[in-house]
Amino acid sequence: MFAKKIGALALALCLSLSLGACRNEADTFPVIKDASNTSEPSESETTTVTKPNTDGIKTLKVALPYSEETVRCLSAMFYAKNNGSWDGSLTGGDVDIRALASVATNYVIQNIGVTNDGANLENLNGWKNSGGVPDLYLAADPQSAAASGMAADVSSYASNNPYIDGGKIYAASMSSQLEEGRLYGIPHYCSATVIFGNRDYVPKNGRLQAKYTTEDFTRYLEQTYGSFKCVPLASAYELMPYLGSCFSGDKSVSYMMFDEYRTDKESAETVIASASGFIKKLYESKLSSNNDKEGADPVFSRNAALWVGSSVNCRKWGEYYPDKLYYLHLPCESTSNPGIPYLRAYSLCVSKDCADKKFAADFATFISYDEDAQMLIYRMENMEGLIPLVRSSKVWNMAANEGAFGSMVTDFRQTMDNAVYCPGSFDNPLYRKTNEYTASYFTGNNDRFNAEACYGLLD
Repeated sequence: MFAKKIGALALALCLSLSLGACRNEADTFPVIKDASNTSEPSESETTTVTKPNTDGIKTLKVALPYSEETVRCLSAMFYAKNNGSWDGSLTGGDVDIRALASVATNYVIQNIGVTNDGANLENLNGWKNSGGVPDLYLAADPQSAAASGMAADVSSYASNNPYIDGGKIYAASMSSQLEEGRLYGIPHYCSATVIFGNRDYVPKNGRLQAKYTTEDFTRYLEQTYGSFKCVPLASAYELMPYLGSCFSGDKSVSYMMFDEYRTDKESAETVIASASGFIKKLYESKLSSNNDKEGADPVFSRNAALWVGSSVNCRKWGEYYPDKLYYLHLPCESTSNPGIPYLRAYSLCVSKDCADKKFAADFATFISYDEDAQMLIYRMENMEGLIPLVRSSKVWNMAANEGAFGSMVTDFRQTMDNAVYCPGSFDNPLYRKTNEYTASYFTGNNDRFNAEACYGLLD
């Protein structure tokens, strides 16, 4: 049992992984006219905090990306399991929703809502200035929230929590949330960096196979350009941060080789040179462009065959491209490469001002790692593009049935233990700096990718 428990010290010393950053196009995603998106409140709708009731019942204010009914059922399940009233023959996949929702608890959980991408610093500051930060919230970047004084260290609550079991969860996702040995977020789910495709621009030879090489990828882009004269791959520079493992055999390496660069600059620069050279050739061969013929973003003008993105936006892109999307994994340099997933973990943070941090942290770990709670979420919510962080086959099977992205989920399950977890919000300095540099580098006349200029003073 001890070997499975992840204590705060073990988190700091034994589970530390490379940190990086993943693209988050939701930060600049356009408004889609006439598209219904009622399941996710807009950022402006998450800036008003409902004042807690004052009748003496303990109240937990949360900002979760779920409906009121889902949160009510999760609250009831949490209560039942902690009070011995849960029927062990039931699961989150078959429990009667109406009966569960009617369970009376001795606390109230109020949900003010947040998008699947979580609350960024702008949201947090809005909450802070209009009633207070929720006790528990899904964060866009836990480290930035902690640095701004709006996320509590939950290491002590996590160290003895029964749901944080190294044999039942992907423990590496938790180590990715560490900051100087402290845990500021409980990973709740994750998204993956993938390549989106528009079915209107599939060449006559057909789509790429699920696993393909950089050579296959270049050939596919050439066929696409020859057939349609569209933009084969929009903004290829956005692929650059996720090519390190592709050019490092079967070794998992961090975003933009950042951690590797700090320990072995010469070796890291060799990989960076290979990756940047590959991207440069795509631009030189007109297989990629940042603009279409009219000067617009080719993805938004629907003139791009492929583009890089986060799976968290599957539903948004699905609305923008109705019945048109398909998905590809990141390329590998050779077929022997098993494929390294680049994932972004979305974590639940406890506010520093929360009156009962243990209760908030316990609820966070429960809804993140209890098998029945996870099954209930996948049953009641549209989770397409969101990947579970528990090892439960029951949960993964439900995730694999979520929309067109389901087949990708099945693939990712096979490689989760090789995953590189990385932040994906512009609130994160590494993500912001590297995105800015790669964008400018590939649009300029630079001969050599300058890692020092890319990383800046991030040490």
